[in-house]
Amino acid sequence: MSNIGSYDERVKNFSWSIAEEELGYKPGDVINIGWSCTDRICRQGKADKVALYWEGHTGVEKTYTYNDIRLATNTIAAFLRDLGIKPEERVCLFLDRVPELYLGFLGILKTGAIAQPLFSAFGDESLLVRLSNAETAAVITQKKHAPKVRKILAKMPHLRHIIIVDHDGAAPLRDREVAFSLEKSAPVETFDIHPTKAESPSVLHYTSGTTGMPKGVKHVHYSLISQYLTAKWALDLRDDDIYW
Repeated sequence: MSNIGSYDERVKNFSWSIAEEELGYKPGDVINIGWSCTDRICRQGKADKVALYWEGHTGVEKTYTYNDIRLATNTIAAFLRDLGIKPEERVCLFLDRVPELYLGFLGILKTGAIAQPLFSAFGDESLLVRLSNAETAAVITQKKHAPKVRKILAKMPHLRHIIIVDHDGAAPLRDREVAFSLEKSAPVETFDIHPTKAESPSVLHYTSGTTGMPKGVKHVHYSLISQYLTAKWALDLRDDDIYW
């Protein structure tokens, strides 16, 4: 039987409180997507359960448990906070689909900052439009994409940090650049998340700009509630499913 059960009964008795209760949330409580997707699940006894399978384009494979993700996101969050990133500042994820894309997303949210994912195939002008509009404070990227950011850096005084996740020391870091390596960083066991609330901003997506300038669309931490029900009822996901 599907998770949703009887569709007619669900429609008749629907309330957002169903998801709120299952996620342990009460109106007015702190709700943080980064914490809910990591620490909360570990506390439910699933710390050693596989959360992410990743395979790179060269065939390299990595497996992350929920506890691995908890520690990694804590480590990223602590690094960002040490850099001076403040709640509600925009932090752009300009990455290929490497582990840091997913881990960085949740780490940003733990700090209370706003995650701003951008397509890594964007050229420098498309990047400039979106970073300028958002007044982005930091960009997390790879050395292969750093030249695009460097090209437009002089036009973005608001951009304080360019964080290179795969810097190998072969070339020196440039203006506003800093290296960060999850593999070389000491795992952070405990991180005090920013106490975000239901209407605290979480993610800033941009429209494609096909009919005008791209527009930023802001999401909030309470969107976790609708995403949870989408996964459970619309996608009918179960504990042992693999979601691509």
